[in-house]
Amino acid sequence: MATQEQFCANCGAANGSTARFCQFCAAPLPFKHTTGSLPEQTLLNGRYQLETRIGQGGMGAVYKAVDTRFNNRPVAIKEMSRAGLTEAHEQEAEAAFEHEAHLLADLMHPNLPRIYDHFTENERSYLVMDFIEGETMDDYLEQAGNKPISLEQVLRWGGELCDVLSYLHTHQPPIIFRDLKPSNVMISGSDHIYLIDFGIARVFKPGQQHDTVALGSPGFAAPEQYGKSQSSPRSDIYSLGALLHCLLTGVDPSEQPFFFRPASQLNSSVPLELERLLGQMLEMSADKRPASAQDVQKILKQIDQQRANGTLTTASTSSSSAVGATRPANQLLQDAYRLYAQNRVNEALNTYDLAVQSDSQNALAWQGRGLSYAQKGQHRDALSSFEKALQLDPMLVTSLNGKGTALNMLHRNQEALEVFDKAVIIDPDNPVAWNGKGAVESALAKPEQALSSFDLALHYDPHMAQAWSNKGLVLRQLKRYQEALIAFDRALAEDPAMANHWNGKGLVLLEMGRLKEALKAFNEALQINRNYAPAWYGVGNVRYAQQQLRGALEAYDSAIRIDPNFVKAYDRRGNVLADMGRYSQALASYDKALQIDPRYAPAWNGKGSLLCQLERYEQALDAYSRALIINPNAALAWNGKGNAYYHLNNHEMALDAYNRALRINPRMVSALHNKSLVLKQMRRYQESLDAAEAAIRLAPRDPDNWLRKAEALRKLHRGRDARQAEAEVARLREGTGQRV
Repeated sequence: MATQEQFCANCGAANGSTARFCQFCAAPLPFKHTTGSLPEQTLLNGRYQLETRIGQGGMGAVYKAVDTRFNNRPVAIKEMSRAGLTEAHEQEAEAAFEHEAHLLADLMHPNLPRIYDHFTENERSYLVMDFIEGETMDDYLEQAGNKPISLEQVLRWGGELCDVLSYLHTHQPPIIFRDLKPSNVMISGSDHIYLIDFGIARVFKPGQQHDTVALGSPGFAAPEQYGKSQSSPRSDIYSLGALLHCLLTGVDPSEQPFFFRPASQLNSSVPLELERLLGQMLEMSADKRPASAQDVQKILKQIDQQRANGTLTTASTSSSSAVGATRPANQLLQDAYRLYAQNRVNEALNTYDLAVQSDSQNALAWQGRGLSYAQKGQHRDALSSFEKALQLDPMLVTSLNGKGTALNMLHRNQEALEVFDKAVIIDPDNPVAWNGKGAVESALAKPEQALSSFDLALHYDPHMAQAWSNKGLVLRQLKRYQEALIAFDRALAEDPAMANHWNGKGLVLLEMGRLKEALKAFNEALQINRNYAPAWYGVGNVRYAQQQLRGALEAYDSAIRIDPNFVKAYDRRGNVLADMGRYSQALASYDKALQIDPRYAPAWNGKGSLLCQLERYEQALDAYSRALIINPNAALAWNGKGNAYYHLNNHEMALDAYNRALRINPRMVSALHNKSLVLKQMRRYQESLDAAEAAIRLAPRDPDNWLRKAEALRKLHRGRDARQAEAEVARLREGTGQRV
């Protein structure tokens, strides 16, 4: 194949494609990108198979690829080449790339891509991260004809961006993104947004007067990013203001940096409250901008609430209110219900508000308002509306069901049960009421009553998918696995597009030990909703059961990225990291779980076990004790506490702990084995033998149980029997390759 040449602009001589200086006149040759040229199906690092190039710019390219070691999971791979750079620039580019890799590896947030790997190959560096199916905000604006985006959409996106910027700014040390612009925001197919390209993000260093290098995109970058002072969280607030102004007006600020016309002059639907906020965010002086992204988010939420209530001061909302006032109440109700049925919930809520304003004694208007708030997940507002409806008409079963559901979501379960009881008295044939009652009974740890309620719901509506799914969850809790599987299959037959039904089926299959089928069910849930954290947790549990530790860790990390408060995922992540020998990270994961929920006993137990491994026995005792305060019937914690006491040579307390574990679970082999060991140390040899033989009856193929028996027999001077036990130890260990 012929080598591509490049020609010197000074003397015209031909040079090799990777040459940096002309071989004839020594003039510097222009830099040429060598990234983005890898063909499809290229295999990188022995595992990542490229599919297509999806981006090119700056100093690199981005490819879509699949991870062949992880179910062909789609990933994005960022490539950077050093070819064509001077030595100084090469070091600078490499440092920037390494910086992005380490920066992202430390971050977990629903609006940030998760990094999985980074490596160097053939003089190129690669960063492997989440593949986000969607488009950049820049592409979205272009497809919209660069026209203003709806106020509702802008407020929602603005709230999400505030949330992720707040996360970055409160990181220790704080991280300043410094390049917030439409091309660095991805919009997924489910309308979820992600910040991408951390290439110029920097760690904020208090006391530093200015940035070393002026970076950022003209129009969106704050004035201080041009070298006058150090960038700070308020620099990102400026960029967010420029982005929101661009979305609301369709005007690209790069065409005239630092000049922003009042947004309402360009878009009459922009409320004055938002225009004032944008003016503050776009102040040239950083000190005059809002102090934090949280402050901005709070105001955006207030504006969105006013928008939903129809109380914003704009010409468009004023005219809308005037038109609404002229419509009769019945027409408003019909319009609101139509909007609700079309899932246009915010518009429905505005129309129900108009109906309430028109006739505050209309129970159906209050009921519709409650249903709309419930659809938005605003359960307190929903509860208030349902209560108003029921004051006007206590026989409204839909409002009773709505009130019961809202109380259940607010964990006021006993009150919720009383409300559903009223509903089924008024309308005994109402399946929604029976299903709601069953859900509350399950939350109140009344599984048998819950099953009866779900069965009644299904008697009146055999096609109610949620009742089948709820029934499956309770049957799983009762360990009636085959019946639970049937229930989840019925739910899926009625509604196969619900991720939670697939996830429930996966949970049952996992507990039945049918790992491959469980993994398939969890993956079906993720096909429906890639951001369904419980399914990622399920995948992690399957991988952990298969001892695929890296795969388990990646799955738990995905669950946490989507739901940063997922306590169970942090706990299981700690178990995996401990098994991998990454002890400090495991402890940090347990501590994170306990920071979120200090009463999560399994995390205390896992922490105690790890502290025992690290020979920090006093601290382990404290962790086990905390687990047992929360759950005194945790046999594993009693067994672990016994181990800690044993290593501290407190044999009496160790024996007591093992006995407590065995009272809770008489078939706990490890506790029997440990009891035999401690009894031998206490010279209670016959009891030690009894415990070892009990362990052997439960686990006859474990050589350690036979070894405990041999030791006890030796102490009892039963040499022949001891030799027979030792022969069994040798036979069993030979089968496993252990040394005798």
